[in-house]
Amino acid sequence: MEPTRLFPFRRALAINPVIIPVVHLTAGSAVQIDQNAIKSAGVTSFKLYNPSPYWVWYRGWTGLQSDMPAIKELGHCIPPGAVDINTSQIPQWIAAVAQAEPGFPAAADGAGLLTTPGRLVMIYGSGM
Repeated sequence: MEPTRLFPFRRALAINPVIIPVVHLTAGSAVQIDQNAIKSAGVTSFKLYNPSPYWVWYRGWTGLQSDMPAIKELGHCIPPGAVDINTSQIPQWIAAVAQAEPGFPAAADGAGLLTTPGRLVMIYGSGM
C-alpha cells in the first residue's frame, strides 16, 4: 500500500527556497532547479508565495533553458499576497511573468520590463 501524503505541508529543510524573479510582462527569467537534491530529499510538493503587488503566471519545464515554453495564460496563476501549495513534478527550470489585473496593475516600460520588479518564493516539502 502506498503511503499517504495527506498531512500538513512540512518544509524539506535540506532544500533552500527558490527565488523566481518576476521582471517582465512577456518573457520569464528562468531559474534552474536541482532535481537530484529535491528527489533525494523525498520532496512531493511545494509551497509558492507571491509577495509581488500584481498577479503572476509561473511554469516549470524539463529540457534546456532555451526550451522555455509560453508561460502567460498556460502555466499557473497566483494573486498578490497568496500562498499556493501543489504537488511537484520537479521540473529542471521554472520561470514567471507578471499579469496586470483590475486593481493590480503591472506597469512596464516599452520593452516589457516591469517598473516594479517582483519575485515568487518557492519552498519544497511534503504533504498537502
